[in-house]
Amino acid sequence: MKRLYGLLAMGLILGLTSGASAHIGEQVYLLFELPEADLADIDLRDASIADWEDVVGDAQLVTTDFFQDPTVGDGAQYDPADLDYRIWLAWNGNAGTIWMGMERIDNIYINEYAGGDLGSLWRQDAIEFMLDGDHTGGDYTGSADENWTDEEKDLNNNRTAQQYVAIGDTPDGRHVGYLGKGTEWVNALPYADGGGGSTGDGPTTTIIEFFVTPFDDLIWNSPDDSVASPLFDGKIIGFQISAQDMDEGPSDYRAFHTLSGQAATWRFAERFVDGRLVGAGGDGTAVEEDSWGRIKASLK
Repeated sequence: MKRLYGLLAMGLILGLTSGASAHIGEQVYLLFELPEADLADIDLRDASIADWEDVVGDAQLVTTDFFQDPTVGDGAQYDPADLDYRIWLAWNGNAGTIWMGMERIDNIYINEYAGGDLGSLWRQDAIEFMLDGDHTGGDYTGSADENWTDEEKDLNNNRTAQQYVAIGDTPDGRHVGYLGKGTEWVNALPYADGGGGSTGDGPTTTIIEFFVTPFDDLIWNSPDDSVASPLFDGKIIGFQISAQDMDEGPSDYRAFHTLSGQAATWRFAERFVDGRLVGAGGDGTAVEEDSWGRIKASLK
């Protein structure tokens, strides 16, 4: 059994498994299942990643996995003394949610968020998370057709893929929000929730934890007609992560890191990367372990 999962992990990490059609690049990233028994162990409000390390294991992504965009702000390249981070990714099929945990260490932490406007979180030292649950790509911000009316633009904005932003510290207890209309319900339970906090000053360690829902068809003014993406073992989704570093003040970029290395991912979902959902049973094979974290531990 250990050999089976060792080969499975190697194949997925190298992007060699069949059925993977990349958005950008040949890398297929892994998102591990959080079974119901493990969901209770992930505390979104404890401002700690110890539970992620215990349940999921090692972080799937670190700063060196990202591209530093030379065209944004100062275009600063990777310097662990300036900004460093680790990211965990997971999913739960019953709830249809994608989960993220992040530990972020920043020499100058900029967060002047006053609350009440989750759509403005991108101006702070936060994290952007974009999802294309049905892997169809395309222009998802409502700008695909210049002849659309304002009503049509509202309807199509974030309809087939979604952009979320999350932050560690907030005065109102709301930590994650999506950049489209319908925020009253898209940002609320059972579709999204988050937490976090920070410690220290120069450097500051910030913890960001949240879950969000990918939608194949998000109708901003009709949650009943909206269609969430089904999540299951072996499914390939598109996703993108962007980490920004503000050193002088809100919206004043020192660095902007992206997982795909592509511009305008806020608009074009085909510029996301590929992620494979890995079940707790390991690609559909039943095992005694009830979490991928325990499977990985058995491989050591």
